Amino acid sequence: MRDRVLKIPTKMAYGVGQVAESIKSNSFEFFLLFYYVQVLHLEPAKAGLALFLALVVDAITDPLLGSISDGVRTRWGRRHPYIYAAAVPFAIGLWLLFSPPATLSGWTLFAWLTFFAIAVRTVMTFFIVPYYALGAELTDNQRERSAIVAYRNMFSFLGSIAVTAAAFQIFFKASAEFPQGQLNPAAYPSFALAFGIAGMVVILICARGTQSQIPYLHPVGTGARITDVRAYLAQLKGMLSNPSFLAFFLVSVMFFIILGTQRTLALHMNTYFWELSTKNIQFMLYALFGGTVIFIPFAKYIIDRLDKKRSMYVGLILLLAAFVLPTSLRLLGLFPENSSPLCLPFLLAAQFFAGICVGLLVVTTGAIVADIADDHEWRTGKRQEGALFGFFNFANKATSGVGHLVAGVALSLISFPTGRTVRPGEVAQDVLNHLGWVYGPGVFLFGVLSVYVFSFYRITRDSHAKTMDDLVARRLAAQTNTESAI
Repeated sequence: MRDRVLKIPTKMAYGVGQVAESIKSNSFEFFLLFYYVQVLHLEPAKAGLALFLALVVDAITDPLLGSISDGVRTRWGRRHPYIYAAAVPFAIGLWLLFSPPATLSGWTLFAWLTFFAIAVRTVMTFFIVPYYALGAELTDNQRERSAIVAYRNMFSFLGSIAVTAAAFQIFFKASAEFPQGQLNPAAYPSFALAFGIAGMVVILICARGTQSQIPYLHPVGTGARITDVRAYLAQLKGMLSNPSFLAFFLVSVMFFIILGTQRTLALHMNTYFWELSTKNIQFMLYALFGGTVIFIPFAKYIIDRLDKKRSMYVGLILLLAAFVLPTSLRLLGLFPENSSPLCLPFLLAAQFFAGICVGLLVVTTGAIVADIADDHEWRTGKRQEGALFGFFNFANKATSGVGHLVAGVALSLISFPTGRTVRPGEVAQDVLNHLGWVYGPGVFLFGVLSVYVFSFYRITRDSHAKTMDDLVARRLAAQTNTESAI
């Protein structure tokens, strides 16, 4: 029963849940720091520190919740109670995060940002960690697992496109008072309320649409529940002793630092460095997400042909090139000027190609974590998708937090002017050059190092097939022994 093909409605219901994470991620990564720094005039270093603290707290709760959900016993299974619990608080928290009282400033505004960023991310942890673990549990069929990841990430980027389109077409439209609509302070609370409600709805759809699969999921006995800090640390130590998990964990740490820094500074770069209009900023994001969505259905064929490790290499190297080349070439005087008709097409081409690479990476990443879960069960006898996805999210969130901190501190160090009265074309060229060095060459070394570290990942297509054969034999033997005892 474990090696089974899922019905399309089940995969659709599961995949649509990823839209909630897309709403949260895009709200935080693209808009939150820009809103607090350029619109609310919070010092960049304080904003970066607040987001860093929120992410560190959230990163700690991820593995803990994953471990707890691995061992929970309810009639709704191990994962669904937490998924249901996250829906309503997410909507409320996101709205409050983007609706600070007008009387707040300085450290009080910093406190508001820190508290509600922690609150929203913690609520999302209740959804996303069990959600990812659920995806690895739905079936042991490897092609179906890749398909599940493809559905999940297709909805991830469809959600990202929807957030971007609605943000700039509805909430951040250019006006006479605000030619750059993202500088309009009145737009953000309604933006957050609308997408908070949308996130709540898709979480509930996901939970209800996959509830029928609970009888087919791994039983509680195959996991290990964490009840104290020492046990939690012991489990982390055990997982880090797995060389493939360690390599993948370290790659995630380094690459998410890159993504955290670049995504947090993206709106600053597009608004001030490239001097793009609100409409063209939309096109930049559409190109990135469009490349990803278009390529995701084909990613599994690349993975089948190259295998997961080689696919990861290809995605990492090409994405790094797409991210850093335009900015680096501009700093060297080799990229078209902002006024050139070639500038925007070249930027869009780079973004679209980056999106293709992201599509390959996100599908490969989800499939790799599922393979590590199998390898971990083979080594320890414990099935712990929740903890594994929790530790993976730990790397994502903690190091994205480092990226946010780097972005905020960098803006302060280069004395980037803040406030919604700062217009494109009014920032000194040397300040813009410093911003470009942070955004491009400044993160290049982390990317190169991440490619090297991934060479220590050991799971191959052949080794995983042998692992699965052994696990199937063990499970059949355990089932036979249980039936004999009865």
